[in-house]
Amino acid sequence: MDIPQIIAGRFRIECEIGKGGMGTVYRASHLGLERPVAIKVLKQEVASDPEVAERFMREARTMARLRHQRAAMIFDAGRLTDGRPFIVMEYVEGETLADTLAREGTLAPERAVRIASEICDVLDAAHSLGIVHRDLKPSNIMLTERGICVLDFGIAKVLASASDATKTHATTESGLIIGTPRYMSPEQCLGQKVGPASDLYSVGVLVYEMLAGHPPFVDQLSSAVLVKQATCAPPALLSQRPELPRPLALVVHTLLAKNPASRPAKAAEARRLLERSICAPAREEAEVDPFASTIGVLNAGRFAFFRVATACAIVAMLGAVLLAWANSDTRRAQAKDISGEEPAVASEGTARGGRSSATQAQSSTGGSQQSTRQRQSTPESAERIAAAAVSQGTITDARFVRTRDGQAVAALHEDARGTTTLIYLERRAGQYRITSRTALDADGFPSDAKWTAEATDLDGDSYEEVMCTGARAEGRVQNRRYVIFSPRSRQSYSLAVAQERRPANSIRAKWSANSLSENAHAFRAALKQRAFSKTL
Repeated sequence: MDIPQIIAGRFRIECEIGKGGMGTVYRASHLGLERPVAIKVLKQEVASDPEVAERFMREARTMARLRHQRAAMIFDAGRLTDGRPFIVMEYVEGETLADTLAREGTLAPERAVRIASEICDVLDAAHSLGIVHRDLKPSNIMLTERGICVLDFGIAKVLASASDATKTHATTESGLIIGTPRYMSPEQCLGQKVGPASDLYSVGVLVYEMLAGHPPFVDQLSSAVLVKQATCAPPALLSQRPELPRPLALVVHTLLAKNPASRPAKAAEARRLLERSICAPAREEAEVDPFASTIGVLNAGRFAFFRVATACAIVAMLGAVLLAWANSDTRRAQAKDISGEEPAVASEGTARGGRSSATQAQSSTGGSQQSTRQRQSTPESAERIAAAAVSQGTITDARFVRTRDGQAVAALHEDARGTTTLIYLERRAGQYRITSRTALDADGFPSDAKWTAEATDLDGDSYEEVMCTGARAEGRVQNRRYVIFSPRSRQSYSLAVAQERRPANSIRAKWSANSLSENAHAFRAALKQRAFSKTL
């Protein structure tokens, strides 16, 4: 070892326990108190840089402000005789999360959520002090008998809003990339300013790895990982472990949102979402067997009349269900030829109210299957398909949607009155046809609102839903409406929010009735997350 045996006259070095990018950590004993401590010493090759050395010493000042039972505490700080800075920290016994994952591969959902919740608890305290960790990763999470302990806030940065002199230091400005690429947020990968939401993205990566056995993005080249973190959607968690609770997968993908504003606003909120995602609904047991009470009457054997009547009721109910199912199939079959659901290969000129010809229509119809396959899945291609399916009005936005039945198209159709409708097109007999329409300007929402659409996996099943966002300012009131269309259930769920910024900044919210049902939990959470990240 290239350090003294005794440091600061009261700490005796025992052995080296780890190395990092900036320093080496040793186990030592406090000579007076006879208790173990950990001492981190800055490496000689970087200690000569005054800026790096100063940032290292700020670690002591920053961490000394954080007093939490699940964060390693700082006891002392100073410099060796050769000028290298050192800090004395709490010695934590246990196993790192990295070692646990290397041995076990994956963790049970309950255990992963418990670990992530305890991490969020530490982050909530740190963020309240203006401290961002910036380097959360499995090797910085220690698993102990009392729970977890978060290590190494050494590259944490005091936020610009904090009342600390270091906020004006050159290293606190955007443009400096510090962290581990596999666990860094998109904004951190791009060298942009980071905040608490960046730590929550790292928590999402940790949970993903605990459940799937690997982080969302892995590559031998760190630069490739940086690009993927910043630009690529993570693989669906349920495609890695289909047996996971769907609400849990939704929360993980919410934490992994590319836009920081789409993630939970605070670590405490992330913790609540994680813990609720593995809690079974209170009504689940009652809904397992809808005929349980009826069968109980039959088995009682006390009244023959009631037994016969109940049996007849069950037969009648089953018959009604079968009849409704048969009628629905008939209606779906007829839906292909109803008025207004023209093939998506009809003339684009007609759809936009401009030029059209029989030759164009025939050419488009004859080559629809081949040309659609060759066409890239771009918003422009989706817009052309949607425009050819309507006879009037304008397509303002369109997206391809990945569904169980293959690729579909979702588009926003604005008619001459300015009313916007979401149209959904599916392939039928080699042609795209409109199979569903959802009115967006509804329930008193202004008809001249500006709408956008996106296709995204909101329930974690690796297939996409359509999220539509409408916004309109009216005086001092900002109106927003969010609509989710689920191709799987053919239902739409909505949340309308009106926010009066002055004088009281009051918020009024109105849910669609079906959004409050238990089976809409994932969509309700997505609507709430999207709406209140914009208003609060």
